[in-house]
Amino acid sequence: MNSIRLRLYSAFTRAVIKPWLRRATEPAKVRASFEKHAGRMHLHPPFATYRKGQISDVPVLWVSRKAVSCDDVLLYMHGGGFVAGSPDTHKHMVADLVGHLGCEAVMPRYRLAPEHPFPAAFEDCLAVYQGLLARGLRADQIILGGDSAGGALTLALIGHLSDAGMDMPQSAFALSPVVDMSAQFDSMTENARSEVLLIAERFGEIGAMYASDADLANPKASPFYADFERCPPVLLHCCDGEVLRDDTLEMQRKLVGLGHDVLVRSFPNAFHVFHIMRGHFPEAHAALDDVVAFIKAHR
Repeated sequence: MNSIRLRLYSAFTRAVIKPWLRRATEPAKVRASFEKHAGRMHLHPPFATYRKGQISDVPVLWVSRKAVSCDDVLLYMHGGGFVAGSPDTHKHMVADLVGHLGCEAVMPRYRLAPEHPFPAAFEDCLAVYQGLLARGLRADQIILGGDSAGGALTLALIGHLSDAGMDMPQSAFALSPVVDMSAQFDSMTENARSEVLLIAERFGEIGAMYASDADLANPKASPFYADFERCPPVLLHCCDGEVLRDDTLEMQRKLVGLGHDVLVRSFPNAFHVFHIMRGHFPEAHAALDDVVAFIKAHR
């Protein structure tokens, strides 16, 4: 059974945050609310350090905690439905990860829709990846990671690197990624009521804001449609009751069918990217520990 804290926060999210998201119509207000909530609620691990920078003309946030003991770099793409979120809303969670990994992370402040529709976010993340290589990092020193929309960008990057014949990163993880912007998988309707946070009926609206006039089946927007001839070891997390559950499971089926190393963890009775609430309940810590263990096992 889940902890009392997780159950209470899930109830609060369902009762307060989800109805607000259902009514929200202005991306600017959603962004401001997300940033405000992160500032009030998110707990930062001891000795977390954040510094602003720029790679390939893309603003980034460098994240570290304690001493850096290896040359690996975690390239982490934040979530937020492609219209909200920033490195500042996710940096506490990333600081937790790199503290256990002994490395630094870099978080692109990629451009957001609808002001900057697809492929702006993908191009920014690719530019940062290429910028790390230009700085002398080998591909096998780079770990890719992201959640939700950032998980989509993570997998889209892998698909692009495969198509371009570029070296694969060391490993990758995606927390409840969006892999098909057309929202065709069964859990989008099956879990519409059990979903604690996301609004199933608004996915078409988000897809239109992000993709604009682009084809939703473009693999850089919907990585499920990438060929993935090559792929690093991948860890995928999802929750049993979320609308994006099948995005994870269908992505796993595709990659395993192509012979790739994929591990899925499914969490019962949790909510979309509950990892972000590290410090508030033990399930978030356990999920982040699972990410750390996976990365260490594939170094």
